[in-house]
Amino acid sequence: MILTTTAQYAIQILSFMAKSPDERYSSKILSQELNISYKYLAKIMTKLKKSEIITSIQGKYGGFILNRELEKIRVIDIIKVFDNIDNSKCILMDIKCNFKQKCILHDKWQKPRCSIDDFLINTTLLELIEDNKLTS
Repeated sequence: MILTTTAQYAIQILSFMAKSPDERYSSKILSQELNISYKYLAKIMTKLKKSEIITSIQGKYGGFILNRELEKIRVIDIIKVFDNIDNSKCILMDIKCNFKQKCILHDKWQKPRCSIDDFLINTTLLELIEDNKLTS
């Protein structure tokens, strides 16, 4: 599975925000800190807001804040906002490949595919930033 650039940026943005979850972040600050164009970042933030992962506070001291606790935001929740995840597709993109007519990689791909699914479903934003602290 390859994530779109937009999904990658969303994970990067939310991971950055998660380091200080009570802080309010302006699009301008996020754009500068993460080196993402302001226009592109604004589109990402709009989708994250619509998905209720973040919320915005209006006014002079407004900005974006996380709308859920870090342990309740899963990686899959972030990715699904931007990417259509279809793990039923063949890794070789062979349209004919299915459980009755298998491609040559079908059976070997099942175990890693399940591991990826498990990671996306069970890994939270909290775990991502905690893991990053250990490697930093």
